[in-house]
This record gives sequence, structure tokens and C-alpha cells, in this order.
Amino acid sequence: MAQYQDHMLILKSRPYREADLLLTLFGIKSGKIGAVAKGARRPKSRLAGIYPLSYAVCQIYHGRSNLDTLTAVDLVDGFPSLQKDLDKLSWAMFLADFVDEMFQERDANPAVVPWLIAAWERLGVAPGSLSIALTASWHLLKLAGYTPKWDTCEICHKPPVPPTVVVDWENDVLYCHEHSPASHRENNHYGHFGMEISFGTLRTWQQWMTLDVSKIGNYDAKGLIAEQLFALFGRYVESHIGRMPRSLQFVREVENMVEKERNKPL
Repeated sequence: MAQYQDHMLILKSRPYREADLLLTLFGIKSGKIGAVAKGARRPKSRLAGIYPLSYAVCQIYHGRSNLDTLTAVDLVDGFPSLQKDLDKLSWAMFLADFVDEMFQERDANPAVVPWLIAAWERLGVAPGSLSIALTASWHLLKLAGYTPKWDTCEICHKPPVPPTVVVDWENDVLYCHEHSPASHRENNHYGHFGMEISFGTLRTWQQWMTLDVSKIGNYDAKGLIAEQLFALFGRYVESHIGRMPRSLQFVREVENMVEKERNKPL
């Protein structure tokens, strides 16, 4: 039994018992934990005002229960600009849900925290929500141990060239246009055919993967490239974790709604 302090992201919260909150937190030192904030729903509580999509220094008590207890909190950043735009908010909520989905409890992974903070910050102030969020998501996948080998062709071992490539998300490999499985369906050793994407889509993904956390959002994807990157990410995640996160489906619905509003005649 011990009291400890950690810099933590508040991923999720829900009402618990009469006046408590049940929180999902991700800390630099402690990784993902579940914690209860006792009395946090009372207006005069010193823990009042805790909400998801925020960053805080937390005092935590770890006892015999599976749930830790939040005893004090000092808010560092609440990312208020996220609350003003449904598109940005939906992507920020997806990232919180994605971290919750991809990482086990108390499995410390300090690099997760700066990626999520940077994504929330950039989402709040910059255009290109899809590119910001998907860049962060691919790096979070890498931190969780998923590393597609999409640099050279699985058959000829050469870097791919235009116009198209095929990515096999199931086996984490890539085929150049010349050795595309779609052109060699009789060869069963190719396995799952994956998805054909443009060379520009592949190059954008590769540029995303070279970025450090301070450069998130520097390569914005639009049009067909954005559509292909969104579809590829969804299929990759569904293949490797067994299902499509509901929050990603919600993001797609919001993106479609925003696009319809942009295209409305004046």
C-alpha cells in the first residue's frame, strides 16, 4: 500500500456510486490504471471538475483493491479548444479510446503520454484533424508493438515505385505494382491480398512515420490519399485487435457530416 504521484492523462470517466467518478488514467510512470475519485461529483469537492481529455499531476493511493484512489489533482492542461469543434473533439475522444484499447493495465510506456498530449494540442489549434490523429495513432500502434514493413516489396525487396502498391495489413508486408498479388491470384503463397493504394498514399504514411512528436501534423493528407489512409488504418486495426473500435466508426460519421456541411451550396 502506497501513495504516489504521476503525470497522467485522463482518458475516460463515468459516474460511480452516489457521488464518485470512475476514471481511466494513463500515467508516465504507472501506465494505464483504473481509479476512483471519491466525492468528485459533489460541487464543493476538491476533485470537482475532473473530466476526460485533460492532463494533470495526480496524487494516487494504491491499496489492496484493483482500483486505485485519486486523492488530489493539479490540472496542467484541459485542452478547452477541443470542446468547440465536434470534428476535433471526436478525434480526441477516439485517441483516448484507442490508448485504452491498445495498452494493458499497469504496463508502463512513457512515450505514449507525449504523443497523446501533442495530438490533443495540435487538434485544438490546427487544421487537418484526420492527419494529426492518424499520425499519432500509427505511432501509438508502433509503441504497442505493431510495426508494418512497408518500405520494400516482399517479393523483389526493392522500394516500390508509382503508380500503386498493395499493402497486406494482415502480414505487415508490401508488394510493388509489378508483383501485386492482384496480378498473380494463382500464387497462393501471397496469402491475404490486402488493399491497393496509390504511391502517394504510401509516401504520406512513410512521412508520418518519420516524424518525431514535435512535428505531428506537418504532413496533411487530403482527398483520395486521406480516404485511403483512413480505410487502411481501420482495416489494419480491425485485423490486429479483432474488431473495429466504435469510436472510429463515430469519427467516420462525424467526418461525413462535416464534409456535407462544407459542400452545401451558399
